[in-house]
Amino acid sequence: MTEPGLDYEFLRYIGVTPERQKLHQRFYLSFFAGCQTVIDLGCGDGDFIELLSENGIMGIGVDSDPLECDAARKRGLNIICQDVFEYLTSAQPESVDGIFASHLVEHLPYERVLELMQLSYRVMRPGGVIVLTTPNVRSLFSHLEMFYMHFGHVSFYHPRLLRFFLEHVGFVNVEMGENASSVSPASPIFGMFQMYPIHTKLPLWQDTWLRRVVRRLRMLVARVFAQPYLDMINHNFVQIRNALEQIDRPFECYVKAIKRDEQIS
Repeated sequence: MTEPGLDYEFLRYIGVTPERQKLHQRFYLSFFAGCQTVIDLGCGDGDFIELLSENGIMGIGVDSDPLECDAARKRGLNIICQDVFEYLTSAQPESVDGIFASHLVEHLPYERVLELMQLSYRVMRPGGVIVLTTPNVRSLFSHLEMFYMHFGHVSFYHPRLLRFFLEHVGFVNVEMGENASSVSPASPIFGMFQMYPIHTKLPLWQDTWLRRVVRRLRMLVARVFAQPYLDMINHNFVQIRNALEQIDRPFECYVKAIKRDEQIS
């Protein structure tokens, strides 16, 4: 069991603030448009709950870290200090129309992830929305900096695996994506691939007709014999950088799904 307050203190240690969190999580607000009650599982100090409230949606946060809960309550937010599995087990069936869980599943083994989805399905109304966010397995920054920094992380979850789990439980219309609005620093590896133009400079001698002829001959030889190899080397570096950019994606991905409406289906 995690030491009480450790997660709260760690997030402050790495510079997480309510302002930065709200800027980052605002991306998900539109997913819950039309919802009346949204549960934020593992809500931290309630930044997404505050966003929901500011946009006319009732939000309830659930978190087991007492320092996180105290910080949220001091901001006047509706927080339940309880284990998320205990909360979902005791909650009334079909009592909410939205569930948000930001960076929770990577703290759980896959059996518990499935259980989380099953319990969430039970408490959601038909047509309700669930959104799960997690470190992006396609992001170099997540691998090199983010994931292994946190003491509680158990496993990366590929969004296609999360999609399979959600559909297995009964959710439909599953969407996968990346939070492109997130501030995702470039991987440190990019500092190794700075591209600089290649210039050929010859010493400046006294300018005579013979010197000019020799200089032109040297430039001609360089263009004919050396430049193709220099161009090839530069092209290869550009290809390497382009390949890295394809996998240095935003550090967060998400899956969004709907609880099946049996009457419609």
